[in-house]
Amino acid sequence: MAKFISINVTANDLTGGTRLINVDQITTVAQTAATTTVITLGAVGASYDQVTLTHTSTGTVPSVRDAVNAAITAVPGGQTVAVSLPAEVVCSAIAFA
Repeated sequence: MAKFISINVTANDLTGGTRLINVDQITTVAQTAATTTVITLGAVGASYDQVTLTHTSTGTVPSVRDAVNAAITAVPGGQTVAVSLPAEVVCSAIAFA
């Protein structure tokens, strides 16, 4: 059974709402800036996909990365776990590449 994490996106277009990411595909999570976190899916190298989260600033603390990692490790078999973003932080955009 697949395991997923869910992220609520506040965008007012078709990318908004609850988005699911398959935990089995996640290889890395990196907060690359105060307002950007990148989730790499698949094998890192020639062929991989990325999910880029744009969120409110967390300053220098990579707390969105930590929240995503906590959700990944909390996923029991076959269930969906919501990513609990830090207080005052909202994900305003998500891009799949």
